[in-house]
Amino acid sequence: MMGLGSALGELFHLVDRVLEDNRAHRSSLLTAAPVTRRAWPELKQQLYEMYGRGELSEAAFAALNSLTERGALRPADLAVHRARARRRRGRPGGSETSTALRKVQARLMQLEEAGEASSQTLADLEGRMAGLAERATDKEQAARKLVASDEEAARRLLIVKAELEASRERLDEQVQALREDQARLGDLRAQLEAKASELEAVVTREELAAVVDEEGSSP
Repeated sequence: MMGLGSALGELFHLVDRVLEDNRAHRSSLLTAAPVTRRAWPELKQQLYEMYGRGELSEAAFAALNSLTERGALRPADLAVHRARARRRRGRPGGSETSTALRKVQARLMQLEEAGEASSQTLADLEGRMAGLAERATDKEQAARKLVASDEEAARRLLIVKAELEASRERLDEQVQALREDQARLGDLRAQLEAKASELEAVVTREELAAVVDEEGSSP
């Protein structure tokens, strides 16, 4: 694979680590959010791994991925395709380069999904921050109106305002961390896209060479 083996392995390891970190980060941020389409994250990961190993066609992957979006993917669905893949193992398969390309494509899809999920999480957090800022402003205005007639009540309102602002600051730290995540995901995506282009060129040359060999061996 033109010396790409070890480099790809290191890149895949980095991508997997960043994806796992980002997934854990998002999960810890929105624990109060209802879980619907994320009910089987481990099955989603297995789905990408099966596609990368060539155990799923593009059509099968799309169909199973659609089930995950509805929260309907079951272990049995993947088991059926694993059994089919085992039956096909004795048949001629693609080249090592083709396999590497599929693995790159699978991780690119994962990065895209993680980026979209991070963007949604960011939007949720920014909405919460805006709500906290608005409530803090309301408390301050109410305190200003009360300070002359009820200083103790005004003081309590200002304490609540400070607590709201502290909560907003903590959320802002998480927002900055997520933006850093997105930058890392974008950098990795650019690297994988470059590797994919390189591997696609190699696969094309391999296919052309196979055609030439076949024609040369024809009587």
